[in-house]
Amino acid sequence: MNTPTDPTEESLRRVFLEGFAARDLAEPLASFDATTDVQVVRKFMVDRPLRVVGIRINGLIAGYVEQDEIGERSLREQVIPFADEIVVTSSTPFQDIVSRLDQHRFLTVTALSQPVGVIVRNDLEKAPMRMWLFGMVTLVEMRITRVIRESYGNNEWTEIVSASRLEKAVQLQNERSRRNRAVDLIDCLQLGDKGQLLARSAELRERYWNRSRKWIEKVIKELERLRNNLAHSQDIITENWDAIVRLSETLDRILEAPGNLPAKNSLTPYTESTTD
Repeated sequence: MNTPTDPTEESLRRVFLEGFAARDLAEPLASFDATTDVQVVRKFMVDRPLRVVGIRINGLIAGYVEQDEIGERSLREQVIPFADEIVVTSSTPFQDIVSRLDQHRFLTVTALSQPVGVIVRNDLEKAPMRMWLFGMVTLVEMRITRVIRESYGNNEWTEIVSASRLEKAVQLQNERSRRNRAVDLIDCLQLGDKGQLLARSAELRERYWNRSRKWIEKVIKELERLRNNLAHSQDIITENWDAIVRLSETLDRILEAPGNLPAKNSLTPYTESTTD
Protein backbone atom coordinates (compact mmCIF):
# COMPACT_ATOMS: atom_id res chain seq x y z
CA MET A 1 0.00 0.00 0.00
CA ASN A 2 1.32 3.46 -0.86
CA THR A 3 1.46 6.18 1.73
CA PRO A 4 -0.58 9.22 0.60
CA THR A 5 1.24 12.51 0.46
CA ASP A 6 0.48 14.76 3.40
CA PRO A 7 -0.62 18.14 1.93
CA THR A 8 0.85 20.17 4.78
CA GLU A 9 4.13 18.29 4.68
CA GLU A 10 4.37 18.62 0.90
CA SER A 11 3.56 22.33 1.01
CA LEU A 12 6.20 22.99 3.65
CA ARG A 13 8.70 20.89 1.77
CA ARG A 14 8.15 22.93 -1.39
CA VAL A 15 8.47 26.24 0.48
CA PHE A 16 11.70 25.32 2.23
CA LEU A 17 13.38 23.54 -0.66
CA GLU A 18 12.43 26.08 -3.33
CA GLY A 19 11.89 29.32 -1.45
CA PHE A 20 15.38 29.85 -0.03
CA ALA A 21 18.30 30.51 -2.37
CA ALA A 22 21.82 31.92 -2.64
CA ARG A 23 20.49 35.47 -3.06
CA ASP A 24 19.27 35.32 0.57
CA LEU A 25 22.81 34.78 1.90
CA ALA A 26 25.17 36.53 -0.50
CA GLU A 27 27.13 39.65 0.33
CA PRO A 28 28.11 42.03 -2.50
CA LEU A 29 31.43 41.07 -4.06
CA ALA A 30 33.82 44.00 -3.63
CA SER A 31 36.16 44.41 -6.59
CA PHE A 32 39.27 46.35 -7.61
CA ASP A 33 40.88 47.16 -10.91
CA ALA A 34 43.92 45.00 -11.63
CA THR A 35 46.10 48.12 -11.58
CA THR A 36 45.25 48.94 -7.92
CA ASP A 37 48.17 48.88 -5.48
CA VAL A 38 48.35 45.54 -3.70
CA GLN A 39 48.85 47.18 -0.29
CA VAL A 40 45.63 49.15 -0.71
CA VAL A 41 43.68 45.99 -1.47
CA ARG A 42 45.26 44.05 1.39
CA LYS A 43 44.45 46.80 3.91
CA PHE A 44 40.87 46.99 2.64
CA MET A 45 40.41 43.23 3.05
CA VAL A 46 41.89 43.20 6.55
CA ASP A 47 39.91 46.23 7.73
CA ARG A 48 36.51 45.05 6.51
CA PRO A 49 37.37 42.06 6.97
CA LEU A 50 36.87 40.16 3.69
CA ARG A 51 38.07 36.72 2.67
CA VAL A 52 37.92 37.42 -1.06
CA VAL A 53 37.59 40.33 -3.50
CA GLY A 54 37.09 40.37 -7.24
CA ILE A 55 39.71 41.71 -9.64
CA ARG A 56 38.61 43.66 -12.72
CA ILE A 57 40.40 43.49 -16.05
CA ASN A 58 39.11 45.70 -18.85
CA GLY A 59 36.14 46.63 -16.68
CA LEU A 60 34.92 43.10 -16.00
CA ILE A 61 35.59 40.91 -12.96
CA ALA A 62 37.98 38.30 -14.32
CA GLY A 63 38.88 36.51 -11.08
CA TYR A 64 39.68 36.99 -7.43
CA VAL A 65 42.32 37.12 -4.73
CA GLU A 66 42.02 35.82 -1.18
CA GLN A 67 43.20 37.71 1.89
CA ASP A 68 45.20 34.74 3.18
CA GLU A 69 46.94 34.22 -0.15
CA ILE A 70 47.58 37.73 -1.48
CA GLY A 71 51.30 38.44 -2.06
CA GLU A 72 53.48 41.31 -3.22
CA ARG A 73 53.13 40.86 -6.96
CA SER A 74 50.71 42.99 -8.98
CA LEU A 75 47.04 42.05 -8.79
CA ARG A 76 47.04 41.14 -12.48
CA GLU A 77 49.74 38.55 -11.79
CA GLN A 78 47.87 37.11 -8.81
CA VAL A 79 44.30 37.00 -10.10
CA ILE A 80 42.72 33.52 -9.94
CA PRO A 81 39.94 32.66 -12.41
CA PHE A 82 36.64 31.48 -10.92
CA ALA A 83 36.44 27.70 -11.10
CA ASP A 84 33.05 26.21 -11.98
CA GLU A 85 32.92 24.45 -8.61
CA ILE A 86 32.70 27.72 -6.67
CA VAL A 87 30.25 29.51 -8.97
CA VAL A 88 26.50 29.45 -8.22
CA THR A 89 23.55 31.46 -9.46
CA SER A 90 21.34 33.62 -7.28
CA SER A 91 18.65 30.92 -7.41
CA THR A 92 20.86 28.04 -6.23
CA PRO A 93 19.03 26.37 -3.30
CA PHE A 94 20.44 26.26 0.21
CA GLN A 95 20.88 22.50 0.03
CA ASP A 96 23.46 22.90 -2.75
CA ILE A 97 25.08 25.88 -1.02
CA VAL A 98 25.81 23.77 2.07
CA SER A 99 27.22 20.90 0.02
CA ARG A 100 29.58 23.20 -1.88
CA LEU A 101 30.72 25.12 1.19
CA ASP A 102 31.68 21.80 2.74
CA GLN A 103 34.26 21.50 -0.04
CA HIS A 104 35.25 25.13 -0.69
CA ARG A 105 36.14 28.21 1.38
CA PHE A 106 33.69 30.47 -0.44
CA LEU A 107 31.21 30.60 -3.31
CA THR A 108 30.70 33.27 -5.94
CA VAL A 109 27.16 34.25 -6.89
CA THR A 110 26.56 35.33 -10.48
CA ALA A 111 23.90 37.39 -12.22
CA LEU A 112 23.83 37.71 -16.02
CA SER A 113 27.01 35.58 -16.06
CA GLN A 114 28.94 38.14 -13.98
CA PRO A 115 30.14 37.62 -10.37
CA VAL A 116 28.12 39.93 -8.12
CA GLY A 117 28.14 38.29 -4.70
CA VAL A 118 30.07 36.02 -2.38
CA ILE A 119 29.05 33.50 0.28
CA VAL A 120 31.39 32.24 3.01
CA ARG A 121 30.57 29.65 5.62
CA ASN A 122 29.86 32.26 8.31
CA ASP A 123 27.06 33.65 6.14
CA LEU A 124 25.15 30.51 7.08
CA GLU A 125 24.62 32.04 10.52
CA LYS A 126 22.22 34.54 8.92
CA ALA A 127 18.50 34.43 9.70
CA PRO A 128 17.36 32.90 6.36
CA MET A 129 19.67 29.90 6.79
CA ARG A 130 18.71 29.43 10.44
CA MET A 131 15.03 29.51 9.42
CA TRP A 132 15.71 27.00 6.66
CA LEU A 133 17.58 24.62 8.94
CA PHE A 134 14.89 24.75 11.62
CA GLY A 135 12.30 24.08 8.94
CA MET A 136 14.28 21.18 7.52
CA VAL A 137 14.65 19.52 10.93
CA THR A 138 10.91 20.00 11.46
CA LEU A 139 10.15 18.42 8.09
CA VAL A 140 12.37 15.44 8.89
CA GLU A 141 10.54 14.98 12.20
CA MET A 142 7.14 15.26 10.50
CA ARG A 143 8.19 12.62 7.97
CA ILE A 144 9.48 10.23 10.64
CA THR A 145 6.32 10.79 12.70
CA ARG A 146 4.13 9.90 9.74
CA VAL A 147 6.17 6.80 8.98
CA ILE A 148 5.83 5.54 12.56
CA ARG A 149 2.14 6.42 12.75
CA GLU A 150 1.32 4.62 9.51
CA SER A 151 3.58 1.65 10.21
CA TYR A 152 2.05 1.08 13.61
CA GLY A 153 -1.63 1.87 13.83
CA ASN A 154 -3.53 2.31 17.10
CA ASN A 155 -0.39 3.47 18.93
CA GLU A 156 1.12 -0.03 18.79
CA TRP A 157 4.54 1.60 18.91
CA THR A 158 3.87 2.14 22.64
CA GLU A 159 4.70 -1.54 23.14
CA ILE A 160 8.16 -0.91 21.74
CA VAL A 161 9.33 2.42 23.13
CA SER A 162 10.96 2.33 26.58
CA ALA A 163 8.69 2.86 29.59
CA SER A 164 10.43 6.04 30.73
CA ARG A 165 10.17 7.70 27.32
CA LEU A 166 6.54 6.65 26.99
CA GLU A 167 5.77 8.13 30.40
CA LYS A 168 7.26 11.48 29.37
CA ALA A 169 5.17 11.47 26.20
CA VAL A 170 2.00 10.76 28.17
CA GLN A 171 2.83 13.56 30.60
CA LEU A 172 3.31 15.99 27.74
CA GLN A 173 0.08 14.90 26.09
CA ASN A 174 -1.80 15.42 29.37
CA GLU A 175 -0.28 18.88 29.78
CA ARG A 176 -1.25 19.87 26.26
CA SER A 177 -4.74 18.51 26.81
CA ARG A 178 -5.01 20.61 29.96
CA ARG A 179 -4.22 23.63 27.79
CA ASN A 180 -6.94 22.60 25.32
CA ARG A 181 -4.41 21.45 22.71
CA ALA A 182 -5.48 17.97 21.69
CA VAL A 183 -2.63 16.03 20.03
CA ASP A 184 -1.86 12.40 19.28
CA LEU A 185 0.48 10.60 21.63
CA ILE A 186 3.04 10.06 18.86
CA ASP A 187 3.31 13.84 18.48
CA CYS A 188 4.44 14.06 22.10
CA LEU A 189 7.47 11.82 21.60
CA GLN A 190 10.80 13.57 21.31
CA LEU A 191 12.59 13.55 17.95
CA GLY A 192 15.20 11.21 19.40
CA ASP A 193 12.55 8.69 20.40
CA LYS A 194 10.99 8.76 16.95
CA GLY A 195 14.40 8.37 15.41
CA GLN A 196 15.00 5.32 17.58
CA LEU A 197 11.78 3.74 16.34
CA LEU A 198 12.91 4.26 12.77
CA ALA A 199 16.50 3.19 13.40
CA ARG A 200 15.59 -0.08 15.10
CA SER A 201 13.67 -1.39 12.09
CA ALA A 202 15.80 -2.93 9.33
CA GLU A 203 12.92 -2.53 6.85
CA LEU A 204 12.32 1.13 7.66
CA ARG A 205 16.04 1.90 7.65
CA GLU A 206 16.46 0.40 4.21
CA ARG A 207 13.39 2.08 2.81
CA TYR A 208 13.94 5.57 4.14
CA TRP A 209 17.64 6.08 4.74
CA ASN A 210 19.53 2.95 3.70
CA ARG A 211 22.02 3.45 6.50
CA SER A 212 22.98 1.52 9.65
CA ARG A 213 21.04 1.80 12.88
CA LYS A 214 23.92 3.48 14.70
CA TRP A 215 24.41 5.97 11.88
CA ILE A 216 20.74 7.02 11.97
CA GLU A 217 20.76 7.27 15.76
CA LYS A 218 23.86 9.45 15.61
CA VAL A 219 22.37 11.73 12.96
CA ILE A 220 19.11 12.14 14.88
CA LYS A 221 21.05 13.18 17.98
CA GLU A 222 23.00 15.68 15.90
CA LEU A 223 19.75 17.10 14.53
CA GLU A 224 18.39 17.49 18.05
CA ARG A 225 21.49 19.43 19.09
CA LEU A 226 21.27 21.56 15.96
CA ARG A 227 17.63 22.40 16.62
CA ASN A 228 18.40 23.29 20.24
CA ASN A 229 21.19 25.64 19.18
CA LEU A 230 18.95 27.22 16.56
CA ALA A 231 16.20 27.75 19.10
CA HIS A 232 18.59 29.38 21.57
CA SER A 233 20.46 31.53 19.03
CA GLN A 234 23.73 29.68 19.57
CA ASP A 235 26.60 29.37 17.10
CA ILE A 236 25.78 26.63 14.61
CA ILE A 237 28.70 26.76 12.19
CA THR A 238 31.31 25.82 14.77
CA GLU A 239 29.11 23.51 16.83
CA ASN A 240 26.86 21.84 14.28
CA TRP A 241 28.58 21.89 10.88
CA ASP A 242 28.61 18.09 10.46
CA ALA A 243 24.89 17.95 11.27
CA ILE A 244 24.14 20.71 8.76
CA VAL A 245 26.03 18.87 6.03
CA ARG A 246 24.39 15.53 6.82
CA LEU A 247 20.96 17.15 6.88
CA SER A 248 21.53 18.60 3.43
CA GLU A 249 22.94 15.34 2.06
CA THR A 250 20.08 13.14 3.32
CA LEU A 251 17.08 15.41 2.75
CA ASP A 252 16.09 13.86 -0.55
CA ARG A 253 16.35 10.35 0.83
CA ILE A 254 14.17 10.94 3.89
CA LEU A 255 11.68 13.42 2.38
CA GLU A 256 11.12 11.72 -0.97
CA ALA A 257 11.16 8.10 0.16
CA PRO A 258 8.70 5.68 -1.46
CA GLY A 259 5.50 5.08 0.40
CA ASN A 260 5.45 1.28 0.74
CA LEU A 261 5.49 0.45 4.40
CA PRO A 262 6.63 -2.78 6.07
CA ALA A 263 4.54 -5.00 8.26
CA LYS A 264 4.00 -3.84 11.81
CA ASN A 265 6.15 -6.57 13.34
CA SER A 266 9.25 -5.17 11.66
CA LEU A 267 10.01 -2.87 14.56
CA THR A 268 11.69 -4.26 17.64
CA PRO A 269 11.74 -2.98 21.22
CA TYR A 270 14.59 -0.73 22.22
CA THR A 271 16.16 0.54 25.39
CA GLU A 272 17.61 4.01 25.86
CA SER A 273 21.06 2.62 25.14
CA THR A 274 22.28 2.93 21.56
CA THR A 275 24.60 -0.08 21.64
CA ASP A 276 23.98 -3.09 19.42
